[in-house]
Amino acid sequence: MKITDKKELVKIISFLTMGDGSVHKNGGTKNNVFSMSMTEEHLDFITYVKDVIENVTSCKIIPYKRELPRKNMFKVQSLSHPFFNTIRERIYVDSYKSVDPHALKLMDWHSLAILYMCDGCLGKAKDKESFTTTLNMCRLSYGDMLLLKKTLKEILDLEWNIVTTNTKYYTLRLRMKDFDKFMAGISPYIFESFKYKLYLRTTNPLNKGDEIV
Repeated sequence: MKITDKKELVKIISFLTMGDGSVHKNGGTKNNVFSMSMTEEHLDFITYVKDVIENVTSCKIIPYKRELPRKNMFKVQSLSHPFFNTIRERIYVDSYKSVDPHALKLMDWHSLAILYMCDGCLGKAKDKESFTTTLNMCRLSYGDMLLLKKTLKEILDLEWNIVTTNTKYYTLRLRMKDFDKFMAGISPYIFESFKYKLYLRTTNPLNKGDEIV
């Protein structure tokens, strides 16, 4: 998969890193590497990540077998490259992985789908009749959550609430009035192995009258 638009490449890798990806030194290398691990059922997405990273440098998929009940894993591991130094500088503060204000300006449905596949959750609300959708980027500070919430509202017109988890961490919960719009917007970018996180109704609120299921 060739990505000729550098801005698009920076966007995708930035959001992968803000999701489950990691940019870090590997051994005594001067430049940083990119890596991401997921359980084996998400090989389709891991293969996509490898294809994206190969627009920068070579990388490989490494299988990891684990003892039951833990699931086996696949890991994407790149070679070191100066490109990843810039990603690291924009997203990390020492060992803290934050959000990149520069990349947030590029937020679109594709970017949000990446975050949702990495850190999103679909569940039943307390009334058992409706759904609740969250972005569980629990490592983020309240300030970073606020910046992400503001971006999602300004660019995609989605309202989220910052809520606390059972611990000291924060998460973003989507307001139910935007549920259909959210699901319709991200659905074209959701990989098969993550479709359990989707719930689509019969009409598309982004294009009145169109069928989406």
